[in-house]
Order: sequence, then structure tokens, then C-alpha cells
Amino acid sequence: MKQPYDLDPDDRADESVRKILLRLFGRLRENVARVIEDVDTEFLHDLRVANRRTRTVLSQIKDVLPASVVDTFRSEFKWLGDVTGPCRDLDVFLLEMDSYQQRSKIDDGALRPLQDFLTDKRRVEHHRVRAALQSARLQDLAEGWGRFLETTTTKDDEPPLASTPIVEVASPRIHRAYRRMWKRSTGRDDPPPAAVLHRLRIDGKKLRYLLEFFSDLYTSTTVSRFINELKQLQDILGGLNDTVVQLALIDEFADQRDTSATTLAAMSRLTDAIANRQRELRTDFADHFALFAGDESRKRYRKKFKAG
Repeated sequence: MKQPYDLDPDDRADESVRKILLRLFGRLRENVARVIEDVDTEFLHDLRVANRRTRTVLSQIKDVLPASVVDTFRSEFKWLGDVTGPCRDLDVFLLEMDSYQQRSKIDDGALRPLQDFLTDKRRVEHHRVRAALQSARLQDLAEGWGRFLETTTTKDDEPPLASTPIVEVASPRIHRAYRRMWKRSTGRDDPPPAAVLHRLRIDGKKLRYLLEFFSDLYTSTTVSRFINELKQLQDILGGLNDTVVQLALIDEFADQRDTSATTLAAMSRLTDAIANRQRELRTDFADHFALFAGDESRKRYRKKFKAG
């Protein structure tokens, strides 16, 4: 959900970016204890979203904050993303298992060994997450990041675009992010290979986050339309990524365990169900991306953000 950041087009870029980052930092911190307690899987999801959004600001809005500081914290926030990713992947698979079983009419008991495997693996991964969130490294990250965000940049170390009006920084960054997505699939195979879809998923998140961060700067409802289109595209690309991870987890289970004929048959049906979902999502992707990357969409993005 888009959060209002109360930005004004004429605000200094560094002040606007710090305002966004402070809001995200608060969201990240409030979820740490909840993830450690492990009372609801959505708290880990929320923490990861706040972390991804923070990383997007640091990677996409350049020459606004001191580069040396940005590089250090980018590395640390990447570490946090890497250590929490596997647990979230397992959460998603376990949450979707019932849906797969119902669609394929698979008996609960037949997949119990696989579910037990996923649950055990998830327990191990959550232990890693909890250890990371209780570590000195995370504490140092939080304390250092908080101090940096509350410290005003001095004239001596002011980056080139720090005092530039934020709209003049945001607009070309948004247009560039759109162009990156558009170019990613141009001239590629149809449908694009998995590696291209993976990059499109990441690029799409960055573009959507930029639009949400800076939507206050634009009066038109066009930005809301862009965001809604990206949400639909992201759902498709996220679903495709989930299926790739899920099939890999099934293969991992099959390689590690001796299973009964009943479980093997159920796993085969589960694999077919996931593969069918992949095909459906690829068809949906082709339809949605054709609109997103079409001439009309390119004109709308260029008109809205190119001049900035």
C-alpha cells in the first residue's frame, strides 16, 4: 500500500530522500520483534518490503546522499535481504500448499512427508533469521543508519544533487527505470527466458517503489494508473518466481528422502499443478507486458517524466 510521504516538488532532494528513508526505517524496526516472535508470517513479509524499498532508494536515487555512506549501508541491507529470503520462500510455499492440493485433488496425507520437510526447513531458516535480527550486526546497522538519517549533510560533503528540487531528480529516475524494463525484453525470445523474467520482476519492484515514493509530486491520476498496472504485472512475475522456487524445493526433497509410491504419485501431481500455473502465468505476463511496454504506455511515461 502506498504511504504518503508529504513531499513538495520544490523540496531539496536530500531532505525528501531522508524523509522517505526515515519512514521506511520505522516500518522495518517495528517488525523486528514481531518476526523474532514468529506469530504471523506477514511480519517477515512486511520487514522484507521495507528493506527492499530502502535498497531501492539507495540504488536508484544517486548523487543525493554521500556515496561512501550509501555504499556501506547498501551492502548491509542486502545482507538483511539475503538472510530473510529463504524463510519467506518457504512461508509462501506452505501457505499455497492447500490451494495446490485442492486444485489437484491430492489427499492431505499423501504429501505429509513433503510438508514435514518444508516445515523443518522453514524452522531452520527462521532460526537463521532470528539470529540475524538479534545479532550485533543488525544492532550496529540500526544504530548507524538511525544516526545517519538524523544527521544533516554539511556543505563540505554535499553530493551534486543534494540541493536540487526533488521533482527534478525523481522524474528522470522514474523514466529511466521504465526504460530499463522496456529494454529488458526487447528483442528477446517470446516468451522470455526465466533469467529475463527474474530481472523484470526486480526492475518492476524498483519502478513501482519509485512511483509510490514520489506520487505526491504529480497531480495527475496517471501515476495511480501506472502503479496499478505494475501491481498486476508484479503479481504475475512474483507468482512465476514462486513456482521456480517451489519446483526446486520439491526436487531437493526428492533427492534427500526415500518416499512411498503414494507420496511420489502425489508429488508428481503437485509438480504438474505448479507447471500448469507457470504456463498460465506466462500467458498472463505476455498480455500484461504488451500493454505495459506498448507505444501508448511509452508515450504516457515519456510525457509524464521525460521532461523532468
